[in-house]
Amino acid sequence: LNGQKISRLDCSLSRLTKKFLELVQKAPDGVVDLNSTSELLQVKKRRLYDITNVMEGIGMVEKRSKNKIQWRFVF
Repeated sequence: LNGQKISRLDCSLSRLTKKFLELVQKAPDGVVDLNSTSELLQVKKRRLYDITNVMEGIGMVEKRSKNKIQWRFVF
C-alpha cells in the first residue's frame, strides 16, 4: 500500500495475527479499536474480524462494542 510492494508473507493471516497480538498486549487495559488497528496494520477490517472471531470463540478476547475488543488474559 502507499505504492509499496508487500510480500505475500507479510499479508498472511498468521503474520497478521502475530502483529495484531503484539498490539493487543501493548494496548491500555487490553482494549483495541479495530478501525484504528486496521489503518495501522494497513489491512481491511474484515481480516481483523477473521482473527477476532476465532479468538473470541476460544475465550481470548471479548467484544466491548461494535469496533472494540478486549484481551481477557494477562501476561
